[in-house]
Amino acid sequence: MLRCNQSTISRHARACQDLFAVTFFKQSAEWHVSGDDTLLNAERRVHQSYRWSCQRTLRLDAQHWLADRCADLALQLWGVGNLNYLDYEQPLTLLKNRILDAWLCSSPDQPIDPELCALPLCTMPSHLVVKVGHPLLSVSALRYSDVSAYPLLPLPAHAFPMFQAMLTKLGLGGAATQRRPDPAIEDLLVGIATPLSLGLYGPDWVVLPLKLPLQVGDVLMVRRDYADHVRTRELVVAMQQRLAVLARGRHDVQLLNPYVRSASVLATPASGFKGPAVGIASAVPG
Repeated sequence: MLRCNQSTISRHARACQDLFAVTFFKQSAEWHVSGDDTLLNAERRVHQSYRWSCQRTLRLDAQHWLADRCADLALQLWGVGNLNYLDYEQPLTLLKNRILDAWLCSSPDQPIDPELCALPLCTMPSHLVVKVGHPLLSVSALRYSDVSAYPLLPLPAHAFPMFQAMLTKLGLGGAATQRRPDPAIEDLLVGIATPLSLGLYGPDWVVLPLKLPLQVGDVLMVRRDYADHVRTRELVVAMQQRLAVLARGRHDVQLLNPYVRSASVLATPASGFKGPAVGIASAVPG
């Protein structure tokens, strides 16, 4: 995409460090900036303004379990970046620093930040899932206490506080959620999925007959100054059309209108989707 080799990139990076009097360093496989980044952030603001106002390609990133939402968008001037984030810290930093232009994450743990705007796209239930043949599938009148006897697939530590609090309240959020699972007990693990993410586990995983008391959904995060921009609205329409395809025939996935403060339900994909342009209010959610 940059059409240059690694030595050229390194040379430009060194020049950038000299120009803005900062130092770039790598930590946990991600690049960070050390020093006063005031001038660098001012430059980033100018570049982002140019991208949005002069019809240049904008960058969209997403969490790894939402990567399929970004496929086949058929939307010009939106480029897909990293679709493999696990936690929220790095993409949030990139969005706040104007390196990303939009970021797709999940509720209810989407960031709350005065500089950013959260545009909810859909809502759906969350489920506990296990492999076919798991002992829990033979338990009659299944309870959360039965599930607590088995290890949960690990969640990134501190990444999803609301979801983790719900699991803890149910007796499912112990230390096992913070450790890498032992390969010897992989067949006994309990996972968490939505109607649209169950397929990521593979064909031999099924939903337990025990509903989690927390709705989740897709949320598009953008900087507040671009939340009502026509290119953001076009992206919302394209992503909702993609969601309608992925959830076709399902009654448990509801598409939302993010430009109405109540995030009103537009339709379920099973009942047909007419697009979020219908009845969109001019106000951007606060």
